[in-house]
Amino acid sequence: MKPAPAFFMLCALLAMSVTESSSAATYVVDDSSTIPFETNVSTRWRDGKSGGRQMSNEIEGGATVTIRLNLAPWLNRNGRIYLALPQQPVGVVNVEWGTQGRMLPGKLQSGERTLVFAGPIRTSFLEDNFTVRVVADGRRVAATQRLQFHFEIDVD
Repeated sequence: MKPAPAFFMLCALLAMSVTESSSAATYVVDDSSTIPFETNVSTRWRDGKSGGRQMSNEIEGGATVTIRLNLAPWLNRNGRIYLALPQQPVGVVNVEWGTQGRMLPGKLQSGERTLVFAGPIRTSFLEDNFTVRVVADGRRVAATQRLQFHFEIDVD
């Protein structure tokens, strides 16, 4: 005896709804309470790799930032928080940071996102100090650049 076509349709719909409910949704996190210690970061030319005798085309700068993320919308849920840096008009920008331990240290390149926290969200705000180092091609940076970092959360 052949199952009715409606049975197959119902099975397909159930499979789709199970798949959709198990996937995480991604949201931009409100980081408007984040405070940089410096408003303008000075950059300098990096020394070349041969013992500093040859200049590099790269510039680097650093800053300390108090990161404060508003996680109230996802309280008591599990999530993965990422630091994201979209593609930049000056080309590839490399970023590294250290933390005080509430979030993960890491690195990323423009156009990427990197995990900074994973687990249950137990408080409305997640705060940490980031010590950030940025490296870019100095030949492509003609004026002051503003990097548009943001945080994203994937919630289960």
